[in-house]
Amino acid sequence: MELVDKFVNDPRNEVASPAPAGQQAAAGAVGYVGQPVERVEDERFLRGQGRYIGDIKRKGQWHAAMLRSTYPHGVLRSIDTSPALAIPGVHAVITAADIDGEIPTIPFRRPNPTIAPYAQPVIARDRVRYVGEPVAMVLADTAEIAEDALAEIWVDIDPLPPVVDPQASASGETLLFPDTGSNIASVFTADSGDADAAFRRAPYVRRERFSTQRQTAMPMETRGLLAEWDEQQQRLSVSGAAKLPFFNRRAMAQMMGLPETSVDYIELDVGGGFGARGEFYPEDFLVAFAARKFGRPIKWIEDRREHFLAIAHAREMEAELEIACELDGTVIGLRGTINVNIGAYVRPNGMTPVRNVSQFLAGPYKVPNIHFEARAITSNKTPAGTYRGPGRYEGCFFCERLMEMAAQDLRLDRLEMRRRNLGSPRFQCNK
Repeated sequence: MELVDKFVNDPRNEVASPAPAGQQAAAGAVGYVGQPVERVEDERFLRGQGRYIGDIKRKGQWHAAMLRSTYPHGVLRSIDTSPALAIPGVHAVITAADIDGEIPTIPFRRPNPTIAPYAQPVIARDRVRYVGEPVAMVLADTAEIAEDALAEIWVDIDPLPPVVDPQASASGETLLFPDTGSNIASVFTADSGDADAAFRRAPYVRRERFSTQRQTAMPMETRGLLAEWDEQQQRLSVSGAAKLPFFNRRAMAQMMGLPETSVDYIELDVGGGFGARGEFYPEDFLVAFAARKFGRPIKWIEDRREHFLAIAHAREMEAELEIACELDGTVIGLRGTINVNIGAYVRPNGMTPVRNVSQFLAGPYKVPNIHFEARAITSNKTPAGTYRGPGRYEGCFFCERLMEMAAQDLRLDRLEMRRRNLGSPRFQCNK
């Protein structure tokens, strides 16, 4: 506390006041625009007074815990929840059978007919497609009781061959969605000039394979939700939103059959997001569904283990690319194919990395002839989404490795080769 008090009482950490009106006019500024403004939130964070979803408690709230598939691929035959319901303090177990009609699927931020069949259901009904997919949700007096009850649920799944490699998935030998006839959800093409002609005449050509490994975000605060339903006002309130409260609000209203004005999304302090926390996930719907069904506040906090299984993954790509150059290092063509392993379903913003890697792979370089195909390939892995510059990081890595290899082969200075190919004066750098 001594360090906290020292920081808080330091006059340098006070909020800066706007400049007097005359000075503002003279400087061409209005109000705070153009003026230095100190941070005002540090004191409560340093004193441990942040307000996160884990800090919120409601009278009579129930706690939720998710039962997740331990199989990457299989047919879901039956679920026996009776042993879990016999545990004192357990109030309900939600499965697909408790949701009337069709199981809702999670909307896309940018709808596209080709990806519609690959949307994620909020809970598994007939088939599971990745380890971590929700198959049931327990509601209990405490989080500990809910967690214990998960172990008492019996799930009968007939395993199917898992598909985890993009090349094997693209062959279509085992289909994740039999009705689609393909595991390729979408293809993005970047095309400029005549890449084939450029490669035919180029004095230097090199082809290489690259890959980037799967990874995910690791925020200090895992995901969490608190859903509350007001029966009298027919109003739903969801606390714990991160990054996309307005899209998630629209998605929730659509899935719950409510006017958008009847749904409130409340964003509290957030302990990190990195893109991955901002998606709409199955748990978002399930927690809200339970709050409405039982008229109780329902709280769910993700533990670290299920975070690895359930939050959107990212970055897993394989690329076969070619570069064509003049002997002086001028790049005249780039072409190739990128296979993006998007996992079992298309996330709400899951096509962004696929589009970006094809659109931005050439980076800051002026390349007159380009042809890239980026294929979104499904697999029995956790669905992928957006994470810190989705697709741009991967494309940058692929492009810069090609530039480095070409410079070495042509015996050119690696920096000079890049200078020769920069596409705009704003990218130029001094020698």
